[in-house]
Amino acid sequence: MKQKEKLKFLFLTLGVLMITQPGAIAFANFDAPYGFYKDLAAWLSAYLGGVVILGIYGLLKRRELGFRFLSLYGLHYVVLFVLTYFLNLMVIGEINPIISITDFFFLTFLSFQLSIMLSLPAIFSPPYYPYDTPLLVAQLGLWIASFYIFLGLKKFEEERILTVYRIFLGLMLFSTFFGLLKVAEVFK
Repeated sequence: MKQKEKLKFLFLTLGVLMITQPGAIAFANFDAPYGFYKDLAAWLSAYLGGVVILGIYGLLKRRELGFRFLSLYGLHYVVLFVLTYFLNLMVIGEINPIISITDFFFLTFLSFQLSIMLSLPAIFSPPYYPYDTPLLVAQLGLWIASFYIFLGLKKFEEERILTVYRIFLGLMLFSTFFGLLKVAEVFK
């Protein structure tokens, strides 16, 4: 039972990371392409906003997940939050040099909402530039990891629930495929 809950939680975490990428890059490049670090910072900021929601879910499932697992998850959040905060300062420091950690924390929720709203339009018209190729490779790696977790979940879940996971994996593979096509088109 604990293994099943951990796999579901990891699948959801990778899902938030994957689903926020296209929309986050779309709003990072809304008015002009700013480069790889801006796109990476926007993606990680959006992910961090979604992770808080997953953290609340994890706290509700704390008996099944265990203290050690949730502690590592919390540590992952804190380390990634600090790294993303300084990455954001590096990227937008000249525009807004006084962004505080508290402001950044609340901005992650806004980034998450924007990335979800823009996710579907961004999938059908990927906003990627050639410098975003490492982000697409990361997206493909996340898809492979999610598929591996899906295979582990297959042992525990009934068919009805697995259909939801399949739809999600298909949508993300679709997104990655069109993103790679967009990058190939830009390189021409």
